[in-house]
Amino acid sequence: MGQYLLGIDNGSTVSKAALFDLHGKEVAVASCPADTEYPHSGWTERGMEMLWQSTAIAIREVLAKSGIRPEAIAGIGNTGHGNGIYLLDKQGRPLRNGIQSMDTRAADVVTEWDQRNLHAQTFPFSLQTFWPAQPNALLVWLKKNEPQNYERIGAILMVKDYIKYRLTGEVTGDYTDMSGANLMDVRKKCYSKELMALYDISEVYEALPPLKLSSEVIGKVTPTAAEQTGLAVGIPVVGGLFDVDASAIGSGVVNENQACLVMGSWSINEVITKNPIVDPSLFMTTIFADPELFLTIEGSATSATNLEWFVSQFCGDERLEANRRGTSVYEVCNEEVTSLPPGSTNIIFHPFLYGSNVQPTARAGFYGVAGWHTRAHLLRALYEGVVFGHLSHIEKLRAAGGQINAARLAGGGSRSQVWSQMFADTIQVSMEVPDGNELGARGAALSAGIGAGIYRDYAEAVKEAVSVVRIHVPNPANTPFYLDRYAEYQRLVSVMQAPWDALNKIE
Repeated sequence: MGQYLLGIDNGSTVSKAALFDLHGKEVAVASCPADTEYPHSGWTERGMEMLWQSTAIAIREVLAKSGIRPEAIAGIGNTGHGNGIYLLDKQGRPLRNGIQSMDTRAADVVTEWDQRNLHAQTFPFSLQTFWPAQPNALLVWLKKNEPQNYERIGAILMVKDYIKYRLTGEVTGDYTDMSGANLMDVRKKCYSKELMALYDISEVYEALPPLKLSSEVIGKVTPTAAEQTGLAVGIPVVGGLFDVDASAIGSGVVNENQACLVMGSWSINEVITKNPIVDPSLFMTTIFADPELFLTIEGSATSATNLEWFVSQFCGDERLEANRRGTSVYEVCNEEVTSLPPGSTNIIFHPFLYGSNVQPTARAGFYGVAGWHTRAHLLRALYEGVVFGHLSHIEKLRAAGGQINAARLAGGGSRSQVWSQMFADTIQVSMEVPDGNELGARGAALSAGIGAGIYRDYAEAVKEAVSVVRIHVPNPANTPFYLDRYAEYQRLVSVMQAPWDALNKIE
C-alpha cells in the first residue's frame, strides 16, 4: 500500500496540490494560478480546460518537489470552492466557461424569487438561503439568457467534480457540495424534483450527477490523466468534498457540537450537529462528510483580509522593522497589539471592506478615533472588529440551537497568538489551533485515506493525522472588555444602516 495521500484544492484563484504522509504531515505543496475572466460586470468565470491544465501543472510540480514515486500514492481526494457551476455537454465536453462562486449575473433571478416569496417554499427542502452564484439561480439564468447552452447540458458539476472527471472519466457529485447547491432535500439526502420544478428547471434534473460519499472510491486515474499529471495509472480517487467540510476535517473537526472557525478571506463559522439545524435566517445547513452528521455554516467576507489591506496601506514602518529583524510584518503587528491590554482602546472597527452579512451597502469604518490614538490602537481595534464579526455569526448559530462545546481556529489569522486569545476570551470557548497550513487539502487527503482503507473513518483519520499546536483558554477577566465593545459594535451597525445606503448612492 502507498505511503502518501494527495489532496487537491481548487480555490477561486489557484489550483493547489499537496502531498501528505499517513500522519498528516505536509511533504510538499505546489500551486498554479487559475485566472478568472470578467467578460461582463459581475461575471466571474474561467476556462475549464485552463483549470484542468493548472491542476495538472500543480500535480506534476508537487511530485517533482517531493521526489516520491507516483506509485507510492495510496489515494487522491479533492475539494474546491462551493457553488458556481461547471457544465459538461451531452458528449462529456466542457459546455462553456465554468462560473465561479463570486458571480452575480443571476442577482435579478434571486430578486424575482424574493419578490414572490419563493424561499418559503424551497427552504423546507434546501435549508438554506438564496444567492446569485448558486447552481439553481445560474441554471435559471442560463435557461433565459443562453438557451442554446442550456439545451445541451449533459452534466451539472461543481469545480472539484470536474477535476475528478478529468482524473477518472467518471461523472459524480458528492453529498457535501451538492447539499450546498440548493438542489437537494437535505434531510432526505437526495436530489429534489420538487425544488427543480419550483425553479422551473425540471428538464435538467437528469443532468445532476450521481451522489457519492466524500470518502467513497468513485474511479481510478486513467492513462490519459496519468500522462498529463505524472500520476500513476490506477490510483483510487474518492468523492471529494465542499471546501468548508475539507477545512473542518483538516483542522480536526469531525464530532457533534464541535466548531471550526476559519480566519481567511471569509469569516467561516461552522458547527457539526447530529440533527439538522432548521432556521431560515442562517446561511446554510448541509450534509457533512460523515453522512450521519450535518454542518451548519454562517459566514461573510469579513475576516483576516481586513488586516492584509491595513498592512498594505498604512504599515510602512512595521514593514521596515520586519525587514530589519528578518521577521514577518504581521508579527510586528501582533507585538503592537499585545503592547495594549484588553480595554485600552474604545475605537470600534467594522470589518466590512469586502462586503458584509449586515446589508449589501455596509462598509468598513473606524469609529471613535482621537488625536492621541496610535497605529497600535487602530490595529487592536481591527483585530477586535474581526473577532466581533465572527461572534455575530456564532451568536446566530447558538440562537438557532447550535451547541459549541469545543472549537478549532484555522486560517492565516490563527497564527497570531494575541488574536487567537481574543477569540477565546470573546466567544468564551477554548480555541484549539491545529498544525499544518494546507488544511483543506489535508481534509481531502484524509478522505482519500479512508477510501484507500488506511483509516476506518474520519475520527480515526483525525486522531492519526491532525494535532493541536496551541490551546487558548478563555480568560474571564478579559471577557467584559470585549463584550462591552461588541455591544457598541452592534449598536453602530444599527445606526449606520441609513448612512451606508446614502453613501452608496453618492456618485
